[in-house]
Amino acid sequence: MPIKTKFIILLFIFGIGLSAFAQDDLENASNSGSNSENKDEDSKKNGNTKEDKFYLSRMKVWHLDELLGEPVPTSVDTIPLNFQNYTFPEKNNTLSSECIGNLGSPFLSKIYMDRTNESRFLFLQPYDNWITSPNEQFYYNTTTPYTNLQYLTTIGKETSQEDNFKFLFTVNANKYLNVGVDYEILYARGFYDRNSTRDKLTNIFGNYKSPRYEAFWKFSYSYLENFENGGITDDRYITNPLLMSGGLQEYESLSIPVALSDAKNQLKNHHLFFNHKYHIGFERTIYQKRDTSLYPLPYIRDQKREDIQIPIDTITEFIPVTSLIHTLYIDQSQKSYRSETANLAFYDSIANINDKYTADTCSLLQIRNLFGISLREGFHKWAKFGLTGFIEHDFRRYTSYSPNAILKDSANSFSRPSSYNKSLLWAGGELSKRQGEVLTYDALAKICVVGEDLGDFELSGNLNTTFKLWDRPVILSANGYIKNLHPDYYLEHYYSNNFIWENNFLNEYKTRVRGSLNIPALGFNANAGVENLKNHLYFNNLATPAQFGGNIQVLSFNWKQHLGAGIINWDNDVVYQLSSNQNVLPLPDLTVYSNLYLKFFISKVMLTQLGVDCRYHSEYYAPAYMPATGQFYTQQEVKIGNYPFMNVYGNFHLKRMRFFVMYSHLSRLFATPNYFSAPHYPMNPTVLKVGLSWNFHD
Repeated sequence: MPIKTKFIILLFIFGIGLSAFAQDDLENASNSGSNSENKDEDSKKNGNTKEDKFYLSRMKVWHLDELLGEPVPTSVDTIPLNFQNYTFPEKNNTLSSECIGNLGSPFLSKIYMDRTNESRFLFLQPYDNWITSPNEQFYYNTTTPYTNLQYLTTIGKETSQEDNFKFLFTVNANKYLNVGVDYEILYARGFYDRNSTRDKLTNIFGNYKSPRYEAFWKFSYSYLENFENGGITDDRYITNPLLMSGGLQEYESLSIPVALSDAKNQLKNHHLFFNHKYHIGFERTIYQKRDTSLYPLPYIRDQKREDIQIPIDTITEFIPVTSLIHTLYIDQSQKSYRSETANLAFYDSIANINDKYTADTCSLLQIRNLFGISLREGFHKWAKFGLTGFIEHDFRRYTSYSPNAILKDSANSFSRPSSYNKSLLWAGGELSKRQGEVLTYDALAKICVVGEDLGDFELSGNLNTTFKLWDRPVILSANGYIKNLHPDYYLEHYYSNNFIWENNFLNEYKTRVRGSLNIPALGFNANAGVENLKNHLYFNNLATPAQFGGNIQVLSFNWKQHLGAGIINWDNDVVYQLSSNQNVLPLPDLTVYSNLYLKFFISKVMLTQLGVDCRYHSEYYAPAYMPATGQFYTQQEVKIGNYPFMNVYGNFHLKRMRFFVMYSHLSRLFATPNYFSAPHYPMNPTVLKVGLSWNFHD
């Protein structure tokens, strides 16, 4: 994106914000400039003064459980600190990750407990970090329209710049109905040759919440385009630039040779999520004293205290007893990998379909329908928990090349699609208690009762409790799951130009238990977890699926601590994790994020954060990346890590606006040059980054 265009966007957002502030100031000035005669006149006409009038902007926000559609209250991310972290793939979600250079590129967290597979489509899972799944979507109810504009960019050469623009708008049509849309563009030309990304992500969402009926819906369309360069051809361009450049202290990143020159991955995903409930219950009458704050001030002033008679309000409240639930989820995902040459030397294999070019493609269509009935929690004093039962039909259609496609026939290359259908019926139930703070919990069980995955099951649960210790709240929580599931279809059957496999794997069996202790007043949070994996599936050194038949244990401990004295603050986030089989499941033993900063106000209105932060993890044989499949696979050739990635930044918050300036990768100027995110994929060089986020509530 040209620099002029960047500044136009920034000025546009800045101008809108200034106009909003100016309007507020004009209204305040107009109100303060009104004389007492006008106030008295208004009091006679309206029964109150202008200074008694107020406008309330209130917003409720939820996430939604994808299965049963249970709303979970949450809050919009308007935290003024550490906004600069959104320019990195990790954002504020995980400490460290493998990626191939840019925002929007394939992503794998180096913290095992942070890994999620939100997408059912194997080839879309490396992009889960960028796509909003139904249970990650924000749903709103707001008394005034809400808009957020966000723009993050780098300052420097146009040939390697990175841009992230996001727009969000939501509004209520009435007190029950809310609609909204968010749109995001991730565009990075890349600091290394043939390493650009171009992603467009759209979500249209809404909800209707009335006493008897409620519905949540979401339609998404995501387009992700990732140019593949296969990594740099020789790591010494980074680790020993003097040798490779003939005496220069460093090598221009865009001039470093890369393995591939004409390869590209394209992924498309569109999904529809619709959950609705009809509540059956009864009406209950509640008597309460009327709030005197609703009375006009002149009325209160003119009455003697003993003469004020506060009437009793009668409120009729609907109490749901039973809910009828239906959830519809339709997801269509498609992946294609194209290259003008077969790149036989890079893939170290023969072309299965065509030895001149590659045009691999595959897709997954999934349609899920869930019907449930729920006995609601709290409709009676003895109803201390909720109980839900459900059945779910799951239809999947996998489409890819058939085995016959490997017969080399130039007239029909890449023209033999094959489809495989799977139809499953699941039954399950949930026991939950979500009201109150002392103890909340939920436990979910589901089992496949019809279909080829017969006998597969999932058990999961969460437990939370809050109590006070020396008048300070302490939060304890625990969660875990047990899963016994069939392997993904594409791990067993896949045909393409560079890879072909036909496997028959056993079910994966996973057991996880985690617990956490949080003391907000002390800035302390610690959690520990252990997971056992049996028949673990992974991509081996040949970048093909394999299964380890034994058991693998993963132990993880995470400690977060905030320390502060005056304006000096120090945040530390430390993860220690141990994998019992580093050849199959490699993980860094130690991962650290440390952030030292000053926090203060300028002119008593602008919150300012000035600091330096650092990410670090120990050396290990990190998984490599395979462009043709878009998957990370094990390797034992080169270790990465033991490198401090440092940034210096200024972060600011003024009323509804957040903005930052950051000099990224400061450590490149003095640390040993060994900065790789994944094997043969270097981190981006030093660059100046800026960003702006502005909220509007009218």
